Amino acid sequence: MKTLDPARPPEPFFERLRAAGERLLVLDYDGTLAPFTARREDAVLYPGIAPLLAGIQQHATRIAFVTGRPAAELAARIPLQDVEIFGAHGQEHLAPCGRLTRAALRQSSRQWLDASAARVVDAGFEHALERKYGTVAIHWRGEQPDGRARLQELARAIATTLPADVCALAFDGGYEFRVSGHDKGTAVADLVTRHPQAIMAYLGDDLTDEDAFMAVPPTGLGVLVRDRLRDTRAHLWLRPPDELHAFLASWMAAVKP
Repeated sequence: MKTLDPARPPEPFFERLRAAGERLLVLDYDGTLAPFTARREDAVLYPGIAPLLAGIQQHATRIAFVTGRPAAELAARIPLQDVEIFGAHGQEHLAPCGRLTRAALRQSSRQWLDASAARVVDAGFEHALERKYGTVAIHWRGEQPDGRARLQELARAIATTLPADVCALAFDGGYEFRVSGHDKGTAVADLVTRHPQAIMAYLGDDLTDEDAFMAVPPTGLGVLVRDRLRDTRAHLWLRPPDELHAFLASWMAAVKP
């Protein structure tokens, strides 16, 4: 565990957490709580993480997830109830009561995403395509070098046709085309607006989490969770699974009476 921002060491954060009247733990899933796998459906929580999250939730902590996955898909994978989920990088919001809302999309944007997805299928890579609300993602994790190179070339070609309201984003193991206006940062900002007094932390691993790190308030902590350090706006770096487990255990110790 390494402090990246001298102004935000973890010890004072856990002291604030202990004294807080409201606490908020916001989490990415893939690459953060669960290791990456060649098949997305095989990604499961690191051992020991589920009981820690359940225990934390029982001790005056709200838990929310901000994920690239569809919100309903993630809800079916996590062993927790009464959590809030922002799916498809903030394009979807699944409330603890189960109500799902989605951002409005232009018809032209939908058509461009459909056409881009069709290009991937026509190239013979339907298995590498992921369709989410407002998003087309191309995954090359697990591909052989030739297939990976062809997918990367295809992603670059699609990126040359971007409409004004669609952005292209690299992530660990792929490339994503997403309608602009919502991202992990806007999701965290929404949580901060609704819970202004909460002491919060956001845990994430890849480039799509950088917007969320920027949205963490001054009293909070942005935590980069990955094996290797990279340039980041996070305040703390930890390696999974052991340091992830230790961080969550420290949270539990701070909130448990």
